[in-house]
Amino acid sequence: MKLKQVLPLAGCLLATTALMSACSQTKTTSKQTSTAAKVAKATKQTVTKTDVTNAKKLLINQHKWRYNAKHKVYYQVGIKYGTKTTSKTYESMGIFIPAKYVTAKASGNKTYRLTFNNKAKLKGYTAKTAPIVIPVNTPGYAAQAAPTGYDSSSAKYTKAGFIYVAAGCRGLSQTDKSNGSSPWGVTDLKSAVRTLRLNSSRIAGNTNRVFTFGHSGGGAQSALMGATGDSKKYTKYLKKIGAPLATTAGKSTSDAIAGAMAWCPITSLDTANEAYEWNMGQYATTGTRKSGTWTKALSNDMATQYASYINKLGLKDSNGQTLSLTKSSTGIYTTGTYATYLKKKWNSHSITS
Repeated sequence: MKLKQVLPLAGCLLATTALMSACSQTKTTSKQTSTAAKVAKATKQTVTKTDVTNAKKLLINQHKWRYNAKHKVYYQVGIKYGTKTTSKTYESMGIFIPAKYVTAKASGNKTYRLTFNNKAKLKGYTAKTAPIVIPVNTPGYAAQAAPTGYDSSSAKYTKAGFIYVAAGCRGLSQTDKSNGSSPWGVTDLKSAVRTLRLNSSRIAGNTNRVFTFGHSGGGAQSALMGATGDSKKYTKYLKKIGAPLATTAGKSTSDAIAGAMAWCPITSLDTANEAYEWNMGQYATTGTRKSGTWTKALSNDMATQYASYINKLGLKDSNGQTLSLTKSSTGIYTTGTYATYLKKKWNSHSITS
């Protein structure tokens, strides 16, 4: 399962990124490899005996599930997703499973052993088909604490038939050598996904249908989760925390997810700044954007760069019309199908509001 496309809605105030798994085939010559084959080659992992030994240490204990009677959910927290993690506050996860999917047997001390009922349905899903959702609540790239008990925010998702996974991850506030910020947050989330797949027979849910979602900084990290599946650039960081790079059977694991939702993601900050200058800065005439200042010239250059960026995207509207910006007699690239599209959307929003 690989992700092929990141489809951004280019707007000035809100961007939602949808990432869906896909693969494409080329039909030119036998020498040309398909996109899927290229991705497979670029992300191929070599499994070692050490990887297998490491995986055995990260198997979920089937006798430690607890029950929340109010929401009818079995859950387990404190699940480690790496054998070399250093933070008790952040580097673990909780898994929340609708009771509909399981048969539970008491293990003692208010814990249960679960077996899964693959015939029972909840909102059309079964224990085999239920999607797994992972929230990324990391505003400003902050850390996300792992749950220490039942997480009531999971209820609306488990009621919908989803498996809810609250994975803690490190963030901007961790600046020492062992807990440095980037790329540790995404590394932790990737390790959590690999651990879910390592334990696919020990939990409910389809581990090939994992989705992340977040807003702002969380949206950025959600987008990265969707766009960097199995990237080798993260391998050394995954090894650093003892992430499960293989299953106990010796097969490589994957951190490529099925989809990511990202509201107002703080990504591509250079482009975001250019978008601001095109949308707002070019119309300002005071302060740092006063005529004759070098900062005004910079603002104009950035606005021009944004137009160039938009024209390279190949965006299309629902009718298949290409959206682009063209040079204008007044302002910086304020005409074209993209500008017209935004105006129509804005006017429509103003009327309905």
